[in-house]
Amino acid sequence: MSLAREFPDAEIIAADYLDADAMKAALDGVSAVFVVTPDFLDEKQAMENLVAGARAAGDMRVIVRIQGVLPNVKPSDVPQDMRDLGGPATQHFVARSILNDSGLPVVHLNMVAYLTDDLLRWGNPIREYDLLSMPYNRRAAWVDPADVGEAAARIILSHDDRHIGHQYDVDNGHDVLEFDEVARMLSDVLQRRIGYDDSVETWRKLMGARYNQLWRGGEEYFLKFYEFEQHREFAARTSGTLGWLLQRPPLTLRAWMQINAANLAPLPSQSGSSGR
Repeated sequence: MSLAREFPDAEIIAADYLDADAMKAALDGVSAVFVVTPDFLDEKQAMENLVAGARAAGDMRVIVRIQGVLPNVKPSDVPQDMRDLGGPATQHFVARSILNDSGLPVVHLNMVAYLTDDLLRWGNPIREYDLLSMPYNRRAAWVDPADVGEAAARIILSHDDRHIGHQYDVDNGHDVLEFDEVARMLSDVLQRRIGYDDSVETWRKLMGARYNQLWRGGEEYFLKFYEFEQHREFAARTSGTLGWLLQRPPLTLRAWMQINAANLAPLPSQSGSSGR
C-alpha cells in the first residue's frame, strides 16, 4: 500500500464509509478525525456510519470535516434536477446536517474555492494544446489543498475546544479570478501563451470522456454544476480566515503555478506547438 510506504511509522487502516462495522473498527480508540469524502458519495449513509463509529469510540475530541459550498448558497438554491442526483452540489449540505445534529465535537472547513491542484487534473489540454478549457467563464476563488490540510492539522493539534461548532470558509485570501484571467496568469508563469476556451463543445471534446470515466454521468452533471456556479459567481470572495488558522500567508495561485510549472510543461511531441 502506497500510504504505508510513505508513512512507515503510521498505522494504516482501510475502511469503507458505507460499511458500518468497518467504520466502527477503524475509529476504535481514535480521538480526532479529519473527514474528506469523494464526489458522489452517499453522504447520508457515510456520515451516519461515521457518527455511529465516533460515538462507539467513546472519547471523540474533535471531527474536522471538509466541505465545498459557495458562501450563502442554500440547498434550495440548487436546481431540482441536480438535487435529485446528489453529488458535490448538495452532498455537503447532507453531511453538515447529519454531523451538526449528532452532538459530536465537529468543525467544518468549507473550501469556498477551487483547488489549485485542479489545474493538474485539467492539465492535458494545457500540456497538449496550450489551452485552458472550462465552460462558463466565471469568478472563482482558489486555495492550495495542502494549506487546507495544514489548517485541519493545526485545529486538531491545538486541543482548543473553542473551534468546536464553527464553520470556517477558507480560500487563499488573495485570488478571485475569472478563468480567462487564470489562463493569462498561466501564460505569464509558464512563459508560453495559454489560450482560454469557454465553449461547451471544446470541453466535451477534451474533458468529457475523462469526467464520465471518473463518475457515471459526470460530463452532463458537471456542465450543469459549472453553469450553476456562473449564476452564483458573485458569491466568490476572499477572506483572511485560512491565513489566521495557519498563522502565515496561504500559497497564492501564482506561487502554486511557479512551483508546479514543470508538471504543466508541454509533452515532448507537443514542444513546438503554439496556443490558440
